[in-house]
Amino acid sequence: MSNLQQGWITIDTVIKDYLDESEQSNHKYFKCFNLAFRGMEQLGLDFFYNIKSVKLPVNSNKTVELPLDYVNYTKVGVFNDIGEVIPLIFNSKLTTFADLFPDRFDKITDNTLYNYYSPQNAIFYNYYNGAGYGNIYGLPSGSPFVGNFKIDAKNSLILLNDRFYYDYIILEYIASPTEGEEYFVPVQFREALLAYIAWRDIANVPSSRKGNLGDKRDRRHEFYNERRLAQARFRPFYLDAAYELNLESQRLTVKA
Repeated sequence: MSNLQQGWITIDTVIKDYLDESEQSNHKYFKCFNLAFRGMEQLGLDFFYNIKSVKLPVNSNKTVELPLDYVNYTKVGVFNDIGEVIPLIFNSKLTTFADLFPDRFDKITDNTLYNYYSPQNAIFYNYYNGAGYGNIYGLPSGSPFVGNFKIDAKNSLILLNDRFYYDYIILEYIASPTEGEEYFVPVQFREALLAYIAWRDIANVPSSRKGNLGDKRDRRHEFYNERRLAQARFRPFYLDAAYELNLESQRLTVKA
């Protein structure tokens, strides 16, 4: 795969550029790889981590095990008949109690309380009008209802409600960095990322060994300056927007 694709550059290319410029061997690659991803966080680019989509089986107690490289979810759902992902509804009320037990629902349900809830339409019947209960809030009647979910990050599980009847879920998530995989960032951030690696490479090394205090200070200053320039340059350009801007400019010229 090309290192540069339509305005994007790989992290691997940035690291190798730094190693070449600083005349260091490849044994420093792993250190620079970790520095590069810390730099992405400092540049606000951590959302460019890999987005993965996986189909995961549902356990008998209505839980799903999260992937080992899971950082955060972007979508949880199931497929419809045309290949779209129909999302589940996040439900903060689902409890994480006993979610490691096979008889999870036996431990968390209380049949002495009546639940005025329609799982088919996801409507809470919470208003008594004198003759019966009606809904005041919730999804409109007839809206598709797939199920509820909640993330138990401590135990690396997705919790599902007891009425979820599919045997799988589709999880789209941000994956943690893995050495050897390709990660792309906008080319405008190349110099800023290079400057961050150069700064942090010597930031915690004793001055007597490599780099004096002035050098560390200069590299820090260089990073923040390059970050400012990169953020100023990173503005997506669309031809239709430029066309509209040109027409507006012509109209203003004619009026003048």
